[in-house]
Amino acid sequence: MSQYLDEFLADARDRIDSLSNAILTLEKIVKEGGSEEEKAELINQIFRDAHTLKGTAATMGFMKLSETAHKMENLFDAIRNSQIELTPEVVDLVLDFLDAIEAMVNNIEESGSEGDIDVSDLFRRADEFLQGGKGAEKKPEEEKPKEEVEAKEEEKPEKVEEGVEGKVYHIKVYFQKDAPLKGVRAFLILSDLEERGEVIWTNPGRDVIESGNLDKDVIEFKVSSDLPKEELEKVITRHPEVEKVEIIEEGEEEKGPEGEEKEYLIRVYFSPDAPLKGPRSYLILQDLESIGDIVQTNPNRGDIENGNLLEGKFFEVVLRTKEDKSKIVQLIKKHPDVENFVVTEAEAEEKQEKKEEKAEEKKPQPPKQPKKPVIETPRVKISRIIKIDVGHLDKLMNLVGELVITKGRLEQIGERLGDRELFEALSTLSRLLTELQDEIMEMRLTPIAEVFNKFPRMVRDLARKMGKEVEFVMEGADIEVDRTILEKLGDALVHLLRNAVDHGIEPPEERVKLGKPRVGRVELIAKREKNHVVIIVRDDGRGIDPEKVKKKAIERGLITPEEAASLSDEEAINLIFLPGFSTAEKVTDVSGRGVGMDVVKEVVKSMNGSISVQTEVGKGTTFILKLPISMAIIQALLIRVMDETYAIPINNILETIEVDPSILKTIGGKPVIVLRGEIIPVVMLHELFGLPTPQVERFPAIIVDHGAQKVAIGVDELLHKRDIVIKSLGKFLSNVRGFAGATILGDGSVVLIIDIGGLLGGGYSG
Repeated sequence: MSQYLDEFLADARDRIDSLSNAILTLEKIVKEGGSEEEKAELINQIFRDAHTLKGTAATMGFMKLSETAHKMENLFDAIRNSQIELTPEVVDLVLDFLDAIEAMVNNIEESGSEGDIDVSDLFRRADEFLQGGKGAEKKPEEEKPKEEVEAKEEEKPEKVEEGVEGKVYHIKVYFQKDAPLKGVRAFLILSDLEERGEVIWTNPGRDVIESGNLDKDVIEFKVSSDLPKEELEKVITRHPEVEKVEIIEEGEEEKGPEGEEKEYLIRVYFSPDAPLKGPRSYLILQDLESIGDIVQTNPNRGDIENGNLLEGKFFEVVLRTKEDKSKIVQLIKKHPDVENFVVTEAEAEEKQEKKEEKAEEKKPQPPKQPKKPVIETPRVKISRIIKIDVGHLDKLMNLVGELVITKGRLEQIGERLGDRELFEALSTLSRLLTELQDEIMEMRLTPIAEVFNKFPRMVRDLARKMGKEVEFVMEGADIEVDRTILEKLGDALVHLLRNAVDHGIEPPEERVKLGKPRVGRVELIAKREKNHVVIIVRDDGRGIDPEKVKKKAIERGLITPEEAASLSDEEAINLIFLPGFSTAEKVTDVSGRGVGMDVVKEVVKSMNGSISVQTEVGKGTTFILKLPISMAIIQALLIRVMDETYAIPINNILETIEVDPSILKTIGGKPVIVLRGEIIPVVMLHELFGLPTPQVERFPAIIVDHGAQKVAIGVDELLHKRDIVIKSLGKFLSNVRGFAGATILGDGSVVLIIDIGGLLGGGYSG
């Protein structure tokens, strides 16, 4: 099973995210009074995900994880059957189960085992809810603690048997001879039977089964249950590696199966992107073998169990059984990721074939195969989708970056030599390299939902902890960005969302007094704008008071009273990005340490992006992050200041102009330009670098967007546009203000990449 481990881990994480979001959506529907259809659909989805997670974990041999998922599945089974109500406390418990399961998955990825995660308290809490829910439906005398019943069973099994209500069944379960996970299967079967009745005794003993050390091919149970034996058989046969089951009710003779055997052709179709097709197919074959004999498969059984299906999505089975068609349908239906299936009776199709042959006056031939649709020499098609470790994509991107640098060098050589043929070859090389670069960029794009889906749970937990009521809305989760951006974006959004719930949203009573809705609203929105992705975090809370920000900054020694007096409201609000700044009155595990918003700005800086704040006291606050789609290879404008060359990312530039005396003015002793009726301040890059400013009347300038204002930055010369590869400045230079990294040009020279926001903002350390 080791070859399936990566697929199992990926599938498990997807299931955990799906479960978490579905549970929170269900809680919202219950709270707001949604339709019963919506609730039922979500509960069924949650139940299916939990059941699948349990099954795949057991298939892979992770018994503890499977047992934990099984207990969580029981909770939702009780909710589905209206035995317990979906309260916030139940939701908290389910989310705690998911935390434990996620921790186990992390441990499996790191060490190959679930680790020593303690789930005993979760099981105790779950049992309290389950017993409470059942208690509402049962008579008082039925509400005996499970431990007490088991103790009596061990001491006097015959007496327990006499006092038990319902039918008593003797069950024999036969495993396949070469089944590798008998201990896991036996434990899960025992757990299932305990949920549906009382297990009076087992052979071998319960301690052997619960330890997972079973090495026998047959196990026996004596069970008391109100359920019919067909239902118990269905519960047991859904487990893989079970060859057959015998169930005899005490007091009746064993009866053989009735009816004649029939052959059915079964086609099972999976979703094209379904994970673990091999193990899924294997489990379906095991279920079918539990009710009959598999006469033939297409493709062969080995290919099916390895996931090599026809056209990458379906397989065929000829099954001989005494069961009817509905039983087959019932067995296949329970398996996840089955998109569709067809069950037809072989005899009926054979009659139709003979009828057609007779009509065409062809000599009938005895059928060699039980089913014509079963093709002897199938046309094998390989899936068009493959999974690649992201490390390979990173390496590929680095190699393309080196090619970009080499291309730049060749272009410089071509300019020096002036050879026409060389220019033509370089033009073709440049086009091909651009296509290669675009394809690799496309491969690295990941839906932003991969990060967004983590936040509904976080916002809910934080709101409940702080006694606030919050409606969390997400938009644009399907937008794609480079996974490098995605990995860094998560940390920034955590701080912004915690800030919105903690500092922004008021307590319900305060909101009501202010005439606001009792429930606060926090929005997380992603938008695509040309070569940027814009992330918006908005709340309808208190807003940011500039005067309060100034006061806190003075108290923390970040600015002097004189500096505070000279700050505009916009400049005062930007003080929140200073290291050590916080408006919290006391330090908690959520806020007050002054390590939140400065982290956000540093993360945005490292991605060569920008962040701006829009706020109104009493109305709310909006943070706007503007980030590049990719940050590995970018286009930049090379500029010269004195004798040095620098690169400015094209994404940061609105336009370039030539400044002359006709548009250059002075306001308050500071230079500005009037461009199409708009007044734009002018700053020389020399001044920002602490270099002597040249006294010239005409100079080139680039117009950049700095927050809510445009700024013209003067330079000595605009050179040309280049594709550049961003290289980190390293640990020791990472805090240097005004530079986002460095790049290597074709001639081998190192050029610093200017971070416009860092130069103009002044909010960074270093």
